[in-house]
Amino acid sequence: MALETGPQGRAAGSNAILHGRYTRDFSFENPGAPAPIDRDRVHIDISARVDCRRWRGLHEVTLSITATATQEAEILFLAELSYAGLFELIDIGEEEAGRNLIVCEAPHILFPFADRIIADAARDGGYPPLNLTPPDFVGLYQQERASARKRANDANAAIAGGPSTAGAA
Repeated sequence: MALETGPQGRAAGSNAILHGRYTRDFSFENPGAPAPIDRDRVHIDISARVDCRRWRGLHEVTLSITATATQEAEILFLAELSYAGLFELIDIGEEEAGRNLIVCEAPHILFPFADRIIADAARDGGYPPLNLTPPDFVGLYQQERASARKRANDANAAIAGGPSTAGAA
């Protein structure tokens, strides 16, 4: 199936061009090998983070995923990956709509590539490959925005309150 492209080689209907993607950092530690695993007792903890920065007129979006597999108190493996892509916004401003595209859609585009790297590393480490479910990047973004607003409101409240004058004569 061919991907239909419009002007400048971007996908039809898209407001972004992916100029490149790459592994920024990757680590796979396997302290549990070659221990046998009991699939019913293995716990896998996954965390994800998205970072964005401007780079030479483009947006570098880095998706960082940490996967830790434990069995009882023993760490079986730890995978840490930072996978990045360079995106250009087309016909969309840097305001809210552009920010949403970069922090919500860009990591969704990068996720299958990052998932494959981690799945292959787990398999090569002697474990069944992980099949990660994509995080809710929109929800993560909304949580971060709410947290940033709360921090700003708390800081403004502290500034507005000024120094305490209690006990002054």
